[in-house]
Amino acid sequence: MRGRFRLAATITAVAAVLGTGCATTGSAGAGQSPPSPAPYPADTGSAPSGGAESLWAVAALGESDAWAVGTHTPLPRGIYPLTEHWDGQRWRAVPCPSPGGTAEPTRSSLAAVAIDAPDDAWAVGTWSPIEHVPPSYGLIEHWNGAKWTLVPVPSSGGHVTHLDLTAVAAASPTAAWAIGEGVAGGHFVTVFMGWNGTRWRYLPSPAGMSGPAVISAHDIWVVGGSKHRTLAEHWDGSKWTIVPTPNAFKDRTRNSGLFAVSGSSSSNVWAVGEYQSGPTSLDTSTLVEHWDGARWQLQPSPNGPPGARGERDLSAVAALSRSSALAVGSYGAGAVLPLTERWNGVRWTTVPNKLQPGVTFAYLTSVAAVDPRYAWAIGEGDQYTKHISFIEKWNGTSWQQLPNPNP
Repeated sequence: MRGRFRLAATITAVAAVLGTGCATTGSAGAGQSPPSPAPYPADTGSAPSGGAESLWAVAALGESDAWAVGTHTPLPRGIYPLTEHWDGQRWRAVPCPSPGGTAEPTRSSLAAVAIDAPDDAWAVGTWSPIEHVPPSYGLIEHWNGAKWTLVPVPSSGGHVTHLDLTAVAAASPTAAWAIGEGVAGGHFVTVFMGWNGTRWRYLPSPAGMSGPAVISAHDIWVVGGSKHRTLAEHWDGSKWTIVPTPNAFKDRTRNSGLFAVSGSSSSNVWAVGEYQSGPTSLDTSTLVEHWDGARWQLQPSPNGPPGARGERDLSAVAALSRSSALAVGSYGAGAVLPLTERWNGVRWTTVPNKLQPGVTFAYLTSVAAVDPRYAWAIGEGDQYTKHISFIEKWNGTSWQQLPNPNP
């Protein structure tokens, strides 16, 4: 799936979190301690402006308050985190710190963002010295309403070779979570962290790696999938439990996976992804599953316009209510275009996109909804053969690409 593959090349994994508790290791690294990050360099400062950009995630609080995050590469060297803010009138780049500042350029990127108040937002990602290959280290930044600041990543006392934080969720100033993937003792481990208002600490690790859908501190979903089947896992406030999910295809040798999850209540949770619907791994169809409070069920979903072929997938979902949800992804073979769908309480249908002229290759990686008539989506693509990141706005009827500021 294009959006996730491009992101993985920069970050490594996709994910989600949660819960409370003491540090444990994930199933991917049984018996291994979660990795310990290096402290940020003493010299930190805002990243320089300019350069090519990539946006990976978006979060919205209201019609005049949204954040998008990613990375940009100003000349002559350095790869820096990028934060952009919507104030109700326009998107603008907002300075954010980078480990090492500008005196010692680093390779740093933000993969996810969450907001629960105008003065309380989180962004997470990864950083490493630009002169070296990994190890890489976790990156956590906080918005207090006036500026972004670096926040220490907790240490578990284990040896780290690399750590990527890839998802974040925020419920209040004293409740936030982050997830990532690292290598400890030569093995991959899932890393979960929780914020209690004072510090980040390690949390128990589920097997699922995408999400989270946070209904409450005692009702959280993450999803994922192995090579041949999907996975959903639920946190009840004390433990993670794998909950059965249906396979989209009776032939269990075919690839299937869930890439994102979102819920509006304990009985209304959506998960989206893709499954192999043809003879090769490039023949995929959209996969949508719904939790009604008792079980997960398959839900029919469109595969793009009539005649669309090749890879069809959904990479992100935003659930607003039982009668309103949005999902985004991509479709096509060769000429790839964004795929956008809407749930109206009865069925999923495709909705139109209005891209700027010259956009010939594009896919969507993130969506954030405020209400049925207002949402944002983030994408990557090419315009007149030049790589671009783009932002689309939902008005209740269609999506339209808006101007994106140069950092």
